[in-house]
Amino acid sequence: MTGRYPAHTGIGPMVINLQKGYGLPPKEVIIPKRLKEVGYTTHIVGKWHLGFCDARYFPTNRGFDTWFGYASGMQDYWTHFSDDYSPTKGYDFRSGKAGSDAELVLPESKYNGTYGLYAHISEAVRVIKDHGANHANTPMFMYLALQSVHDPLQVPDKYLPEYMDIKNTSRRIYSGMVTAMDEGIGNVTKALKDAGLWDKTVLIFASDNGGPWQASANNYPLRGQKFQNWEGGVRAISFVTGPGAELSSTVVGKSLNNLMHVTDWLPTIMDLAGVDSEAPNKLDGVSQWNAISKGSSSPRTRIIHNMSPVNGTLHGALRDGDWKLILQSNVAGSQAAEKTPIGLPAGWIIGAPLVASCPPAITGAWLFNIANDPTESTNLVSSNPTKYQEMLSLFQQLQADAVPDLNSLHALDPLSLPSNNQYNAWVPWNDKAGTTCTAWDEYVSSDEEGSSDGGAAATASVLALTATVVLTQIAL
Repeated sequence: MTGRYPAHTGIGPMVINLQKGYGLPPKEVIIPKRLKEVGYTTHIVGKWHLGFCDARYFPTNRGFDTWFGYASGMQDYWTHFSDDYSPTKGYDFRSGKAGSDAELVLPESKYNGTYGLYAHISEAVRVIKDHGANHANTPMFMYLALQSVHDPLQVPDKYLPEYMDIKNTSRRIYSGMVTAMDEGIGNVTKALKDAGLWDKTVLIFASDNGGPWQASANNYPLRGQKFQNWEGGVRAISFVTGPGAELSSTVVGKSLNNLMHVTDWLPTIMDLAGVDSEAPNKLDGVSQWNAISKGSSSPRTRIIHNMSPVNGTLHGALRDGDWKLILQSNVAGSQAAEKTPIGLPAGWIIGAPLVASCPPAITGAWLFNIANDPTESTNLVSSNPTKYQEMLSLFQQLQADAVPDLNSLHALDPLSLPSNNQYNAWVPWNDKAGTTCTAWDEYVSSDEEGSSDGGAAATASVLALTATVVLTQIAL
């Protein structure tokens, strides 16, 4: 959304706990705000996990015209109740428009009992139909942040019969969830065609991280999973399609293995829309549009996977060219990481699980040449000390610009609990006496929100595009 690393925004590596009172700082300008400045209508359907203790953190105060979805990290697909690492469950489903914060505070209880994916796809189709009928000459950006296929593992029974050969029950349900999601995205593309918008549409399908084993995902043959800095945790697949993309015949139907980071989506989409990607805050992302649409080489050579601020610890991971450094700041953490195998749980496939043991850390560090060793099986810290010192020095140099994870600066606030409001729902609580919610005003007073002046000159050309950009991000 921001085009900036979590280490530079304070939102990460930990996600926002429902009981913690903070959100994406106002100074961070996200994709819809940039596009709205040049005439796009903007919509978010699904997950918003960037803060809600103050209603002004809601996406409709960050550049989106409308929002239909939820603010937590995960929730029950049927009841829409969420605990999200909290000891208390509360309802979390809402909709509303920009400028109507009060409306967004109130939960949309009528969706209790409707499968989450169905509700999100239905709303996406409704927005598309309305746009085609009433705003066809205006460009549109839709962020379809689907709940699928995040845990909990839940799916309508009709998607299970074709996977009865999978003996592992959780994996069978997960597979059904993927099929349901695929069907839903098919309904979205059909709606775009029926509305006469498909010919000018660019559809981007992306994921946020590698899959979690506990939710029956499988990253084989890569090591590790979600929450980890191994390749299985940080690699994800994406694809771009749609006539509006005007993809070169040299890239259609082919895989691109260029180095790319999620921060690249903001400048890439700005480039696609013809908008100057200059921003009030220095971007970490680079435009990948030429690489995606024409197959040219990637302009990216470095990725900060995770990075702690300078506080006496060295923790995180850094990619520079083919080289990758992983640092674990404590012995216990290193030992736990060393137990991370490459494997497939029994019952997922026919045959025995495949396992490759993890190399031990050396002085709390791993060094890999990912081009030669994508499964991270050979630690090169000892055999290539020069490269190790070079990567360590680069990590420390970049670490100087890292900011603290805002999660670590906020305690759990009991005033946030659903039992404190009449809706038994997760709603903003900054108006309660004694709250620890960092209100929007507190951010703004100390660091005024920047404004972009890069869009005005591009307005005419962007409006002429009348393009529809749909960014579909699945949750894992």
